[in-house]
Amino acid sequence: LEDFDYFFLGGEDLFVIPDNLRAYLSTLGSPDEAHFAGRRFKGRGEDNYFNSGGAGYALSRGTLRKYIAEGYEDEEHCSPHRRTPMEDVMMARCLRHKFGLGLTDTRDGEGRERFHPFAPGTHFTWKHDPKDWYEEYNQEWGIKLGAQCCAPDSVSFHYIKKPAMVRHLHCLLYDCQKS
Repeated sequence: LEDFDYFFLGGEDLFVIPDNLRAYLSTLGSPDEAHFAGRRFKGRGEDNYFNSGGAGYALSRGTLRKYIAEGYEDEEHCSPHRRTPMEDVMMARCLRHKFGLGLTDTRDGEGRERFHPFAPGTHFTWKHDPKDWYEEYNQEWGIKLGAQCCAPDSVSFHYIKKPAMVRHLHCLLYDCQKS
């Protein structure tokens, strides 16, 4: 635990830009303080705020210290023995109810998101649909469209499933800059 400042959780279909993640996390303050950063959503039900596991989220060393010492075995708030595919919702619930730790607004100064639950093209071409779950989960803070969808220092994109897409994104981010 003491060897790392932050711990980042995300799935195998998540494309992470490590330099941007590192730079963003450095703006949060001491990693020994409690930080829980990612793409915030407001799910269905009262008080159901969570960071999207699909877009990935970061827990500071201070947060994990508290969780290990006081939260891990807390059945009431943290449900350590519950089997569910919603680890993101359960982690947020645990941190909120046990420690009073809320979510960090990870958008940039212009309100553009850094952690993305979809691939870049999906965000860039998104069309408003009030019946869509994504619209519902972002209703409190809204969704920016087109070129304003994503911060220049974006951290992650979800649903990058094909190796060709990983190579394509890597080329756009790193190889094209050299030309």
